[in-house]
Amino acid sequence: MTELFSKYCFILGSRKQVNYLVYIRQNNGNCVNGLADRGILLKRWLKVYICVIFPFCGVSHLRNPFANPFARFVLKKAVFYGIVAFVAVTFVFFIPRLMPGNPIDRLIPRQTATPGVDWQKIRENMLSYYGFDRPLLEQYISFWGQILRGDLGITVTILPGKSVAEIVAWKLPFTLALALPILIISFLLGNWIGAKAAYMGGKLSDLIYFISVFSNRLPSFWLGMVLVYIFAVRLGIFPPYGWITAEIIPGWNFATFQSILWHYCLPFISLFIVYLGGWATGMRSMVVHEMDSGYVRYAEALGFRRKKVQSYTQRNAILPQFTGLNLYLSALIGETTVIEAVFGWPGVGDLMYRAVVSGPDYPLIFGSFLVIMVVVIFGNFLIDILYGLVDPRIRIGGRL
Repeated sequence: MTELFSKYCFILGSRKQVNYLVYIRQNNGNCVNGLADRGILLKRWLKVYICVIFPFCGVSHLRNPFANPFARFVLKKAVFYGIVAFVAVTFVFFIPRLMPGNPIDRLIPRQTATPGVDWQKIRENMLSYYGFDRPLLEQYISFWGQILRGDLGITVTILPGKSVAEIVAWKLPFTLALALPILIISFLLGNWIGAKAAYMGGKLSDLIYFISVFSNRLPSFWLGMVLVYIFAVRLGIFPPYGWITAEIIPGWNFATFQSILWHYCLPFISLFIVYLGGWATGMRSMVVHEMDSGYVRYAEALGFRRKKVQSYTQRNAILPQFTGLNLYLSALIGETTVIEAVFGWPGVGDLMYRAVVSGPDYPLIFGSFLVIMVVVIFGNFLIDILYGLVDPRIRIGGRL
């Protein structure tokens, strides 16, 4: 077993790991090199296991984990996105409260002629109950206390008294089910189309490039309304609005799944066409640029097979596409909000829109925004880490 660990760590290129492994060979419970201290032996084994689990760190960085360039890269990204989250949450607290009016004025009409009803007293009690009568700074401090406790508050205008966390938790899967498949499938398929178009050249390549640019420039909400008119109103193939047929009671059955899938098609196609064109356009341009590079010309002169050269160009061309994942994810979440309003898809974006129109409902606006913000920031953080793993220049701190 020890020899297996030694070979594994030696392949990783860290001779210090192999030196540690020399000391942990045992013969009938005694260390070969006389290390009788079981505490030292346990420490050596612990370092070996960490080496195996985290091969990119190595034992040489265990005493100071942030001596590793990749660890420093992850730390910088974590700090950066932490600051972004703090600023974004602060903005989402102040912006609705600086808007004219408040949700209580929408919830309780200003009626003074109703006999036996003191509307002013009811309004004051409601303001006190939701904490809207306190100074803005005091509300802000209390607001952060609620976040740290995981309490998003209760709604004011939409389903009054209902927990915001429960409403958002029910809406979030609809948004993720629309955004994540579009991002992943359009990325894979768009890059493949762009690379193939660059390799084939000629008029067909130019035609694919033109179609890709044209589809990427289409406003997704406008394309959605066009698709509704063609496939829902004129042809009657897909339903125009909502997420399930009115006659079907939602449940874990085939009829529910079929109805949801049928309503899902038009919102998915509206966003997918736009983002597919974006990835194809970018990949074609990058592959064309790489094919004119010196290393490609040199490889062709040496007689490398065409498929081998294409694989090298694709590896280098895909790196800028990974950096675009951050921008595309943020834009996709934003456009999903609009598409949900166009098609009546019950996601977090549609919930936020109704919270602004009907209130503004401060707790529901904040809860919806917080969830979207966490999805975007966490997604960008994972994409940055993935890019660091893909690009060796980041793993070794720019030393090649």
